[in-house]
Amino acid sequence: MAFFLLTFTGCKKYEQISVVSGKVESLNMNGLRSADLLLSVKVDNPAGKVKIEEAMGALKHSGKVIGNVTLAPLTLNARTEAEYKAEAKIELEKGVGLMQLMSFMNINKLNECTIDLFVRVKAAGIRVKKQFKDMPVKKLLEEYYYEKN
Repeated sequence: MAFFLLTFTGCKKYEQISVVSGKVESLNMNGLRSADLLLSVKVDNPAGKVKIEEAMGALKHSGKVIGNVTLAPLTLNARTEAEYKAEAKIELEKGVGLMQLMSFMNINKLNECTIDLFVRVKAAGIRVKKQFKDMPVKKLLEEYYYEKN
């Protein structure tokens, strides 16, 4: 999360926003093609209020989209370390089965994936949109790991 906010503003406080912990609270399958996720995410925000207005991503393996993820809007309160409930929806592309998706639970296979992201946030009264293409999932996982430790 801090990675994305770094690209939005040069303010030192926004650069210090970090994800402290996160876990999947619930996973509800909607047939075989989609699922609703409820995530519990603890965020340390020493900066002002940040509203993630829109966040969407396409997970790809070998250049082929295997699924799309959409995050519901989420507001991070100013100058707090707090736990947030984040809702997300995952939809598999046609031709991608549940068993194929499960194979991505192997960290080595997941590290071979990339993600295209679109994020729109509002911070300090400024609304900013950013797109990221072919970002290695490994980079996101490493950032999360290094921020935590």
